[in-house]
Amino acid sequence: MSASGREPHAATNLVWAPDDVRVGIEQQVQPQQSLPGRAGRAATTAFIFVALPAFVVFTATTLVAPSVTDDAGVGRVALWAGQVAVLLATGAAVGALRTRADRPEPPTTWSIVRRLGWHLLSTGACTALVLALHGLAVGQILTLALLLGGVLHLVPLVVARLLSRAAGRGRAV
Repeated sequence: MSASGREPHAATNLVWAPDDVRVGIEQQVQPQQSLPGRAGRAATTAFIFVALPAFVVFTATTLVAPSVTDDAGVGRVALWAGQVAVLLATGAAVGALRTRADRPEPPTTWSIVRRLGWHLLSTGACTALVLALHGLAVGQILTLALLLGGVLHLVPLVVARLLSRAAGRGRAV
């Protein structure tokens, strides 16, 4: 029971703060990172999220179809995965340098499709470059690039979509 005898107000009478107040609070809670810091974080994250899946894809392909990888050993497969990861991490760092962090745009369907296409193309090109320099044939390179592109980009997209649908059903129930 309150001292004034009044009932507390319901939480439905919320008033949103003006944009300049929200931006000020956001700057205090999450300060903007420097350009080199953003590039370093993007490169590190890209390397971590590419190296292990690439190694798994190349190793699994060697176990299932050794002719696709010329029966490569674990060390050779790890070298390929590391080189692909370094190339893609370099691309992520350059992309972070080119992207403005002060005004992020809300994603549209077209921008998501365009980004996915660009990332698939860059993954395929980096994989093709590394594997061509190691002497694999065009068919082998194409097979491995498609598998790696699918694992790195399409599988997470499908999983995110399924999780989004499941969360939507959970809210509707």
